[in-house]
Amino acid sequence: MVKLIETLRNHWKKSTLGVAVLAYGINYGLNSFELGSMMRSVCAEAVKHGDRPITEGKPRRVTVILNPASNNRKSKKNFENYCAPLLYLSGAYVSIIETEREGHGRDIIKKIDPKTDAVIVAGGDGTLSEIITGLMRYKGELCKIPIGVLPLGKTNTLAKRLYGVEDSTSYSGMVNATMAIIEGKTKTIDAFRIELLQSMEEEAKPPVYGVGGIEWGLWRHIKKQKDAFWYLGPFGKYAPLIFPGNALEKEITAKVRYTKPCSGCSECYSQRPDLMIQSPTQQQVGSRWWNVLSLKNRRLQTQGMPFVDYSKITNPECSTVEEISVKTSDLSVVTSNDPFLELDKEKPHLLLSIAPKTKYQGDLLFDGYKFLNEGKPSVGKIEMKQLEIRPETEKPEGDEENLSIDNEDFEVRPIRVTVLPNAVNVFCP
Repeated sequence: MVKLIETLRNHWKKSTLGVAVLAYGINYGLNSFELGSMMRSVCAEAVKHGDRPITEGKPRRVTVILNPASNNRKSKKNFENYCAPLLYLSGAYVSIIETEREGHGRDIIKKIDPKTDAVIVAGGDGTLSEIITGLMRYKGELCKIPIGVLPLGKTNTLAKRLYGVEDSTSYSGMVNATMAIIEGKTKTIDAFRIELLQSMEEEAKPPVYGVGGIEWGLWRHIKKQKDAFWYLGPFGKYAPLIFPGNALEKEITAKVRYTKPCSGCSECYSQRPDLMIQSPTQQQVGSRWWNVLSLKNRRLQTQGMPFVDYSKITNPECSTVEEISVKTSDLSVVTSNDPFLELDKEKPHLLLSIAPKTKYQGDLLFDGYKFLNEGKPSVGKIEMKQLEIRPETEKPEGDEENLSIDNEDFEVRPIRVTVLPNAVNVFCP
């Protein structure tokens, strides 16, 4: 033993390398064993669903829209290894369509099989935003077809909110998302519509839709820059706080016009498709496969509840427009889909958050640490059903300023944002 210790001490560099390799091997083996055990368990569960009798005399049809470029081109391999086997074992008839370019997802929706029972989005926030936009543009703003979300992208905001996991790109996150689709339980979430406020001379452009939120300003920049410092490991996310570039010099100046939230009245009845499905004569018990498995869906949630004719309800505040001037470093708009926010669920709304002005490096370090670990700082939050943001900041020539819609970049323009309550039906645990 003494000789062994002396040998290790005399060759400490080789000994250290050997210990590191051994530790890595043990950790890799344990992870592989855990993953194998998990896959055997969920595969057995998926087979049970596949052995169930087919309803309506036909197999379940799902269309998977896969973005192979997501997550540095790892998404296709991860889908084939951890998601596709479970879908096949569940007895579903699976059609897979791969996107080939940016924006292709919106075009795919036009040609989707009308007999499909569900659309599965295999990608990140960008792919999901394209599919939601395509569905609402071409199929109507009340999505009748349920949507499954597989967290295969670099950012998977909605998947994190649905499945409550911090790292939704983990193998367990992919498996749990797939099993949620197989089990068939669904719930409705809010979406929002974004329209450009254009002059009379400009050609009208179709709206963009989202389910996450809008970010504009300093904290969006900090979040975007984190990936640039990947080589710093766990400390990389703090590097943008030390090297913010010219982000501290930029200031958001805008006029915001908004209307207050409304639970439903004659003013907003014609703009709210979810209020138009309350009539008892329109309620039909569905028999598609996700209804059989979950025993309920959005169309059935009003069964047994008193009928409300919102076209007869008056609310003077619904059409009252208020206006504020904003001068800050950052603002954001989010839906009520975030389970970590304590929001009023009775009145569907968007939440406008205005961050405090950050002028100095010290403020950035202090507020930035809280932002990265606890959430975005805010000095003002306003609930609203619709808002218009009219930027007044003068952009330097050649300097293109962007905001994020569901983590996808768009040029800063005057926009109108409208909440669409209960517009999207998603699979959930």
